[in-house]
Amino acid sequence: MGNRKRTILPSSSSITMVMLLFLTSSLLVSTSQLSHMALAVSELSADNSIGTRDSITSGNIPNAKSVYETGTMSLPSSVSGFIIDIPDEAHHLVTDNKTISLKNAHYIPSNLIIPSGTAIAFVHGDPNHIHSEIIKDSAGNVAWQTIAVSHPGGSDAKVLSPGSYNISDAKYAPMEGAITVQDNKQSNGNLVVGGFFCPTGSLDKYKSDFAAAGFQVLSEHNF
Repeated sequence: MGNRKRTILPSSSSITMVMLLFLTSSLLVSTSQLSHMALAVSELSADNSIGTRDSITSGNIPNAKSVYETGTMSLPSSVSGFIIDIPDEAHHLVTDNKTISLKNAHYIPSNLIIPSGTAIAFVHGDPNHIHSEIIKDSAGNVAWQTIAVSHPGGSDAKVLSPGSYNISDAKYAPMEGAITVQDNKQSNGNLVVGGFFCPTGSLDKYKSDFAAAGFQVLSEHNF
């Protein structure tokens, strides 16, 4: 299969992309990457007063298959925070055939569209590499540079002004992504959303870990 060349995780014959809906701003979990996702949610909560919600549905949140195939995720007003995942081998060029996904090679997603007032943070899934993300506006000005993060850490959080932004990495030139903050749509909810790659063979374990930590899995896509 063509995608096998781009797979670097264990059990590489099949990978599942799991889209996550984070429901709480205060989490204690044992798994290291989940722990840092929890810390990122806590950062978002501090900036945006994110809390739990009595009744939540996926609403207009894109499903995992759509994000995998398009690399784009456009979020509704019910979302007030998003955690951008830096997947394993994100520091590589796509032409190196080592990234997990062509459309989401460096960030999940490559192209994020969010309502104004939405806080964002990064979580690090690329072992043995330190990442600091640089977000520049359409004029080329640096709007935000995250703290330097090693695996499996999480960054600080930021609410960007409406506009178009490019994402790059302070060390790894191949990495690129985009964020659009909509001027005509305002965040008015309290949901935090993120995407995550995991080996299909480990899916049940991850889903159990996420559920135990208070995360709800909205959708999944096997590829």
